[in-house]
Amino acid sequence: MEPSKLAPISTSNGELYGEAFVPSAPKGIVVVSHGYAEHCGRYRELAHVIVNAGWAALTYDVRGHGKSPGVRGFIGAFHEYTDDLGSVMRVARELVPAPAPLILLGHSHGSLITLRAACDGFAAGTGVTSLLVSSPYLGLRMAVPGWKKLLAKVASRIAPKLAQPNNITATQLTSDKAMQITHDADPLNFSVATSRWFVESTAAQDYVAANAPKITLPSTWIVAGADPLADPAQARRIAQTMKRADYHELAGFLHEVFNETDRAQAFELVTQALAAAAPGT
Repeated sequence: MEPSKLAPISTSNGELYGEAFVPSAPKGIVVVSHGYAEHCGRYRELAHVIVNAGWAALTYDVRGHGKSPGVRGFIGAFHEYTDDLGSVMRVARELVPAPAPLILLGHSHGSLITLRAACDGFAAGTGVTSLLVSSPYLGLRMAVPGWKKLLAKVASRIAPKLAQPNNITATQLTSDKAMQITHDADPLNFSVATSRWFVESTAAQDYVAANAPKITLPSTWIVAGADPLADPAQARRIAQTMKRADYHELAGFLHEVFNETDRAQAFELVTQALAAAAPGT
């Protein structure tokens, strides 16, 4: 599914690439924040599901990813991601004005951005009504050697853009062979992590763990039960601290729930969340 139109997103530091999918008379709009080392073009099937449910979707390339500006996988401070999300929400409101509902949907690192922003609330006028997070990157399940963590902390101060292989393989992301091939052939995906990003994202994880109980918005959690990357146990612990979290763990699913062989299960949970959030329900 191709986007209805491109939606460039102006920020205080350059223009992010965005794609808008807007049906006639949408019930609301969903802002989609993708995962680390990928890009929004991988979420067009999900956008199709959202549009079929009667909602608009706005996807975008996170800073340092895809067709957006910035060094691949680098961020000076995590608030740059959440500031950018605020700019994306303003564009979403231009596409589908309030009082129509606005849902923030994040996958993996996009979930971390979404939840980190939600911990501190949102600017007046955005009208965020609920959250939807998939395979949230709230803790690493894959082992990272202690020397590598120490190197990242030191390098974050003296060589913040130092890039190291992230050691993520397509077989860890999905069991769908076709999706694995597509992932590896995609020139917009990358396979490194920078030292500053690692330190900043770890601090953001700690902040969400401590402040998630402050989030009062309803949230839907779609967690990959066999995720080798983002720790499902940590996601479960944090969701349990939130009063309005609807938690779903999909047994046997690897990290990319929307690219798994049985992704219809994940799409159905999205459709149900949208139905619950629709005006008049």
